[in-house]
Amino acid sequence: MEVRLIDPEDEAGLAEFAAVLVASDKDMWPDLSGYQLADVRAFARFEGRSRRWELLAASEPGGPVLGVGLMEFPLLENPHSAEITLAVRPDHRRRGAGTAIVEAMGARAAANGRRTLNTIVDTALTPGADHASRHFAPRVGFRSTLTGNLRHLRLPLDQVELDDLREVVGRAPDASDYRTATFETPWPEESLDDECTLLRVMSTDEPAGDGERQAEQWDEDRLRENDELLAARGVRKLAAVAQHVSSGRLVAMTELLIADDTPALAWQMITVVHPDHRGHRLGLAVKLANVDFLSERAPAVRIVQTGNAAVNEPMIAVNDMLGFEIVSEGAFWQKHLTTR
Repeated sequence: MEVRLIDPEDEAGLAEFAAVLVASDKDMWPDLSGYQLADVRAFARFEGRSRRWELLAASEPGGPVLGVGLMEFPLLENPHSAEITLAVRPDHRRRGAGTAIVEAMGARAAANGRRTLNTIVDTALTPGADHASRHFAPRVGFRSTLTGNLRHLRLPLDQVELDDLREVVGRAPDASDYRTATFETPWPEESLDDECTLLRVMSTDEPAGDGERQAEQWDEDRLRENDELLAARGVRKLAAVAQHVSSGRLVAMTELLIADDTPALAWQMITVVHPDHRGHRLGLAVKLANVDFLSERAPAVRIVQTGNAAVNEPMIAVNDMLGFEIVSEGAFWQKHLTTR
């Protein structure tokens, strides 16, 4: 089995890489969509100071691509780790492609001074199914450090239930001290400092299974890099925020990703409330506001997908109130490397 790097300008190679990802995703989630060619191309060609990506492909000599690996290298923080995604064509599994890619990713990460490979694998709740990742990951040196679930919210929501949830928000302590707003990103110039603050909070608040994780460094340049990457991927982001009225600061946020080529699906991104303003139902408030905004900007969306670590009880409670349903069993897997 041969493993090679995909040249970011090799359009045919990028298309082969994306085709393997799509085939693997469809095998697990027939009605959903993961990364598409536009995403793969954008990752491969991204040039910024915050992170970089490498794309690896495995094939038998002279044959088609059987498996792929996507490596993300953080550059500003967490220099000990690399985040990875692995996929093998469903009809070519157990032929060594996955093992070869993991070995290659480990070697490239170690040569870059990284000590760990991190990945998240979600498996659909299919009765009687026993997904290969549960056996493959330990065999190639990964151990599970955290469990969690994917959840789906099916739209549209019942109007009576929405009104009941708005009453819950309205009865929260000091509810009149806050107000919500929605907009399509990029964020307004005057709010970038607040966005950076909330992203820094989120980077250490969210459970991820990696005990060495460092707080992320956010500034205007990094925000612009992210906006450029989203544009290159062809996706849009809808944001809802909560403002503390007396100070004028934005103290809570949530964001949804939408894409024209997957009109029925939206991805719930981060939701965070500043520690000084918790206990006022702001997480629920901004999520409700963004669901309303989503119905205006992308009325064809029928499923919102999110993921929660099993230990993240506060956010799970909010998602349960909204009506999210568990659709997968997931695990955060980590492999320790021997560096050069």
